[in-house]
Amino acid sequence: MVEEEYQEYTKIEKLGEGTYGVVYKARDKKTGKIVALKKIRLDEEVEGIPPTSIREISLLKEASKNKNIVR
Repeated sequence: MVEEEYQEYTKIEKLGEGTYGVVYKARDKKTGKIVALKKIRLDEEVEGIPPTSIREISLLKEASKNKNIVR
């Protein structure tokens, strides 16, 4: 999710932070529903994308087919 797309949500609080990014609790401005936003962190100093990040992205892509996941 790119920064501009966050405009559709109001961040409520930071839920957690890990190796791959930060997860926020947020509210969808259109529906009022509470959602979790995960902002994936990519290390810009390293050439290419680490395999662990590729696995994480693949899992998130697969999970995005779930109706409860906001893309």
